[in-house]
Amino acid sequence: MLPNQEDPEQLQIRCPSCGQRFKVGSDLRDRLVECGSCEHRFRIDDETILRSKKFYPGERRDPSLDRFARVPHAPAIQPNIQTVSYANEPPPESFGPTEPQKTMAAVVGACGMVITTLLLTLGARRNGALDGFDMTSRFGLAGFAALTGSLMIVYGNPRARMKSLMFSLLASGVLLSLPLFFQEASTPLGSGVIVTGGGDAPRESKHETSDLAKQIGLEPLIKENTLLAGNGGSKRAFGVWFRQLRVSNKLLVRDYMIRSTGADLSSSIYPRDGEDWLMVVSGVPDNLELIAETAAKVGHDPESMRIHADLGVVEVVVDNSLFVEGPPDKLQDKGNPAFYELNRRELDSIDLERARKAVKRLAEAEPKLYRDDINRRLVQLLKEADSPMLGDICRALMTWSEPDDGKAIAAAVAALQKLDHNAVIPPREMVSFLVSRRAVDVAPILDKLWAADPTVWEQLYGELGQSVEPLVLQRMENANSSVKHSAMRLLARVGGKASLSAINAARNGADAEMRVLIERAEAAIQARP
Repeated sequence: MLPNQEDPEQLQIRCPSCGQRFKVGSDLRDRLVECGSCEHRFRIDDETILRSKKFYPGERRDPSLDRFARVPHAPAIQPNIQTVSYANEPPPESFGPTEPQKTMAAVVGACGMVITTLLLTLGARRNGALDGFDMTSRFGLAGFAALTGSLMIVYGNPRARMKSLMFSLLASGVLLSLPLFFQEASTPLGSGVIVTGGGDAPRESKHETSDLAKQIGLEPLIKENTLLAGNGGSKRAFGVWFRQLRVSNKLLVRDYMIRSTGADLSSSIYPRDGEDWLMVVSGVPDNLELIAETAAKVGHDPESMRIHADLGVVEVVVDNSLFVEGPPDKLQDKGNPAFYELNRRELDSIDLERARKAVKRLAEAEPKLYRDDINRRLVQLLKEADSPMLGDICRALMTWSEPDDGKAIAAAVAALQKLDHNAVIPPREMVSFLVSRRAVDVAPILDKLWAADPTVWEQLYGELGQSVEPLVLQRMENANSSVKHSAMRLLARVGGKASLSAINAARNGADAEMRVLIERAEAAIQARP
C-alpha cells in the first residue's frame, strides 16, 4: 500500500461531543474510544462512523452546523424541572369581600337587637317606652327581634356561618330573658289611674298605693299637710311628681307652679330617683284638678298624666323640649314667615325671661298674624308677670289688643290694683295703656301717684279728662305748692265752671307763679262753652 493512499480498512469517525473527525482502524468497531480533542468517551457504531455519501444543506440536521450561523444559537439544554400540579380553584366568595347588602343586613340585624335590649331594660319602667306593655307583648317583641336579627346576622356572614349562628343564639337568649328581670310597669295603661270627674273610675289598690307612696317619698308632703292642719284654715298642700325632669329645668318648673297656682313661696321641690322630682305645692285651695291642669302644661303628653287622688299627687312626664328657645335669627327677623309663629310659642313658655323677650319683640311688630292668640296670651301674662314685665306687656297690648277689648282692660286694671295693694309703683306704660282705653277705674290710683309725684304723672292724669276734676279739687285743700301748681294746670285742661270758686280761693297767699296759673285756668274755663 502506498503511503499516501488511505487504508481501506480504516474508519472515519466523528466525536459526538465536539464534532472532531478521526480515522481509526476497523478493528475498533463497537469498542469504546476516547476523543483526543475533548476527551469524550464514546462507542464506535453506525452513528459515529462517517459515510462517504454526500448530502446537501438541509437534508440532515447536524447540530455542528449551528456554529456557522451568523447569529449563534443557544444550545438546547433540557431543563431538569419537576412539573407542579395545582389543586382546584376555590369559589370566589370564599376569599373575596362580602357583598355590601349582606354586610348591611348583618349591621341592621345587630342594631335591631341592641335597640330592643335597651327598650326592654330602660323602657320597662313607669312612664317609660314600654309602660303598660304586658308580659306577653314584651316576650313577643323580644322574640321578633331575636328571630329577625339572627336571620340577618347569619345571612350577612357567609364565611362564618357557624360563628354568627352561635352569636345569634346567645344574643337571642339574652333578649328573651330580659322580660323576666324587668317586669316594672307591665300592667296595661289605665290600671291604677284615677280619672277626675267620673264615679266609676278604677282606683288603685291599697297595696299599689303604699308601694307608690314609698317610691315617690311622700314624707315632705305629709309633713306640710300636718303643719297646715295645725294652723287651721282651708288651705292644704298637694304633690306633683315630675318624671324625667332635667335638673337644669327644675327651678323654672318650681317658679312656674308657684306663680300659676298662687302657692306659698315656701313650696319646695325634692329630688327622687333618676330625673324624678317631687314638688310640694303648699298653701293652695283644696282643688287637685287645678294643680293637675297647671302641671299638664309642662307634660309630654296629656294622656300620660296621672292623678293619684288617694295620695294627693299628680304624676306628670315632663317634655324637656319646651325649655329650648327657638332660633334667634328667626325670632328677630320680622320679615321671616316664622317670626310670628315662633314668638307666639315663646309667649307660652313657662320661662318668664323667654316670654319677656317675645313680648318686647312683638310690641314693635305689626299685628299681622295670630292676633287673637297673641292678645289672649298677653292678657294671661298680666296675671303672672312682675312689675317691670307688666310695662312691656301693656306696651304690646297697645298694638295687639282692640280698643274695646274689655278683657285686656280688666286684666290690666286688676294687675294695677294688685301693685297698688302691695305699694309698688306701676310702670308708666301700664298706666298709659289704661288711660288710652279710658279706664275710669284707674283714676283713684293715678290720683295717689300724681299726688306723690306730680311731675311724672300730671300728663297722664290730665288725659283722663273731666272725671278727675273732683279728685283734683279735693287734693288742693291740703296740698303743698308743687301739687297746687300742678292742680291748677290740670284744672286749666279739664276744669269746669264748678272749679272757679276754688280757683278764686287759691289767690289768697299765692306766689307770682301761682297767680299766673290761676289767671290761665280761669281764662281756659271761661273759654269753654
